[in-house]
Amino acid sequence: MLAVHDLCKSFHGAVAADRVSFELPEGGSLGLVGESGSGKTTIARMLVGLVTPDSGTITVDGRERVRARGRAARLGRAREIQMVFQDPYLSLDPRLTAAECLHTALKLHDKDPALASGLLDQVGLGTREAGARPHQLSGGQRQRLAIARALAVEPSVLVLDEAVAALDVSIQAQILELLARVRRESGVALLFVSHDLAVVRHLCEQTLVLHRGVVVERGAVERVLAEPEHPYTRLLLDSVPRPGWDPAKAVRAS
Repeated sequence: MLAVHDLCKSFHGAVAADRVSFELPEGGSLGLVGESGSGKTTIARMLVGLVTPDSGTITVDGRERVRARGRAARLGRAREIQMVFQDPYLSLDPRLTAAECLHTALKLHDKDPALASGLLDQVGLGTREAGARPHQLSGGQRQRLAIARALAVEPSVLVLDEAVAALDVSIQAQILELLARVRRESGVALLFVSHDLAVVRHLCEQTLVLHRGVVVERGAVERVLAEPEHPYTRLLLDSVPRPGWDPAKAVRAS
């Protein structure tokens, strides 16, 4: 469904992505893993068109994504890939209720606004939340609304950039279960950007490990996390707190 080939991007001489390539099958799930500054968010933003690559190609369902001008072209690209951000509050219009937010997205893509109630139900939001504005919703509810808005256009790929990082652990679990169910029911492919290896293990089948814009390891999640081959992957795993964990050892290894 999604094929990325030799994607490159630099900012003022600093490399954010260096010949990054990967594939994501229809209905599949892939985790982009790395510490802050590894380039994972830049890659996500290139996929949705918020950052222009220096070189490389992005193909969705056999069609290369190009920055053609015009409303129809922009809407067409939006229907291919949607993105859910870490902080949904910044991406939601504070003036609109949850239902109005979905009505706007549906009408923009020539879909029946009546579908909004079904979308809210799909993500676990009820009548009370439908009439609430973003500041009246909890963090988890706002993230559910952001996911519903992304699903409104029936995208082929859903990119989630640290989408649960700012949530409490119990709410994280709810959102992860929601995303897993949405993938099963809709067939949407998920690209999950995260520094949290436990989250990636729960949601993803395949993973790419990024270090300073370079893919240093890739493969099935269980294999990469159980038998890491690259020293940087081992460092990431050694940095995860657990019983008997020695933070000083992790610092020395870095």
